[in-house]
Amino acid sequence: MGIKQDMPSRGVAADRLHDYVRLWADTKPQADAAIEPGRRLDWAALAAAVDDCAAALVAQGVAHGDRVATLAPPGLDFLVSFLATVSVGAIWVGLNPRYADPELDAVLARIEPKLVLVTPQIEARDYRGWAAALPAKVIVVAFTSDGAEPGRLRSLQAFLASGASVEPARLRRRCREVLPADPCLIVFTSGSTGTPKGAVISHAALVGASKVQLREWPAEPLRVLDNLPINHIGCVGDLGCYALVGGGTLVFTPRFDPEASLVAIRDERITVWGQVPTMFQLTLDAPGFEPGMLASLQRVFWGGAHASSDLLQRLAQVAPRLATSWGQTETVGSVTFTTPDDGLPALSETVGRVVPPYALRIVDSDGNPLEPGGEGEIQVHTPFGMSGYWRDSAATAAVMAKDGWQRTGDVGMLTPNGRLRLLGRVHDVFKSGGYNIHPPEIEAAIESHPAIAQAAVVGVADALYGKVAVAFATCTAAPPSPDALRAHLRERLANYKVPKRIVFLDELPRLPVGKVDKQALREQAESA
Repeated sequence: MGIKQDMPSRGVAADRLHDYVRLWADTKPQADAAIEPGRRLDWAALAAAVDDCAAALVAQGVAHGDRVATLAPPGLDFLVSFLATVSVGAIWVGLNPRYADPELDAVLARIEPKLVLVTPQIEARDYRGWAAALPAKVIVVAFTSDGAEPGRLRSLQAFLASGASVEPARLRRRCREVLPADPCLIVFTSGSTGTPKGAVISHAALVGASKVQLREWPAEPLRVLDNLPINHIGCVGDLGCYALVGGGTLVFTPRFDPEASLVAIRDERITVWGQVPTMFQLTLDAPGFEPGMLASLQRVFWGGAHASSDLLQRLAQVAPRLATSWGQTETVGSVTFTTPDDGLPALSETVGRVVPPYALRIVDSDGNPLEPGGEGEIQVHTPFGMSGYWRDSAATAAVMAKDGWQRTGDVGMLTPNGRLRLLGRVHDVFKSGGYNIHPPEIEAAIESHPAIAQAAVVGVADALYGKVAVAFATCTAAPPSPDALRAHLRERLANYKVPKRIVFLDELPRLPVGKVDKQALREQAESA
């Protein structure tokens, strides 16, 4: 489905996110826009909800460039708050519900929000005490129509009612004044190398990246499952804006749950399923899994981690098109994509080829471009990258190379046919006895053992070699002995790459988005 054919001209360029809300509300008002358990919005209802929330934000004094933070699970409250915030020129920030109170406070101290919207309870955790203790200058709204604490937490009903004081013409003027280049989103990185940095992202970047993804990964109808944390670019951009710009349907579950994913895919006829590989593995292993539950799928894609050969074989049995890609929060969208004719080896070993309008190169430590086969840092040239890091000019300058190229911190190599092979992060690569060690290469070799489900490798200090590899692994059957696994690895790796220590775990620690928490593993390895 071509985007231009589906987007009749309305006299304005559709370069801002709220342009798409209005476009689809005008052209297909009764089509599904967003769904969560027990609640559905068509495009007309979504547009009305966004306008009501936007008017309330204006009534509460939220100005152009102000920050609005939201603490909520993936769902309609998140979506409406995000789209309303950006429509009036403010900047939206999703908060991580797994953060401890001091971590949430630290994020708010950095962004200085005008207003915070809070789900009073997410799973077993109650956030009302934390929200009530926020500085008095911060307006706090609870996503509930009753039960809010008088005088501090305002109910959503009262908040929305305040928007009645805003004249429609005033709201329309605020929306018109927003420029495509205006920042609309801050996404904080996982902070694996220190304090998380806030990537500032514009309307134009989210729209542009979404158009590329729609071109590379079309589906008809476009019905997308979204169960990722709202503080992650995957939820907001790769899934959320992808569906929004394409006029598709977002189907939310409030958290990742394998059985809930299966039910949503079956009942809502999901056509596009995007996760990290571990989520696929857990879903296919769910007690209630039956292949027929996934019959509606047209495309399955993943990012953020390597997919094992075994997982690819299983996915190939339930989905007609498998795909992977590579990008970062800082690139906003994916830069490389696999194609429908890429076989399983290419999907397992590479992350596709760079696509227009992006450019990609591999450089050595001095910034000199390398020929295919050379291992070095990946740099990208993109019109849709982040605008910079929030109030951190030094960090912004550190990632910007010459002539518009952006450093990624990822290490990779290009194959002779132009496919990108990821080798790890710059900070994950380490030297052992003078040799460079790339953890993903070792992890893939470990996962090739039939008893291994997933592996993660970290480098820890060693008096003799400088650093040595320590491997952590989960198993699908009885664990092999460390000696047997090392023998398996010596058939596939140079001796210096074989981990000096192998630890079997019931499960690997994970970040909220599902990626393996290597910092936690590194700390465990160093304390052993």
